[in-house]
Amino acid sequence: MFDDDSPIKKPETFPRNLENMSLSDLQDYIEALEEEIDRVKEDMKKKKASTDAASAFFK
Repeated sequence: MFDDDSPIKKPETFPRNLENMSLSDLQDYIEALEEEIDRVKEDMKKKKASTDAASAFFK
């Protein structure tokens, strides 16, 4: 049925502790943050387009 022993992935916290990260880890972290920023910007564009379309419809 349900597997109660399955590991639960703990979400990473922000901001991460940079103290023990290597240069390679820091570069990977920057790339992950940039990907997240791009994802958020794309979502903002979609939401703005929806808002603009709704505003134009109700004018």
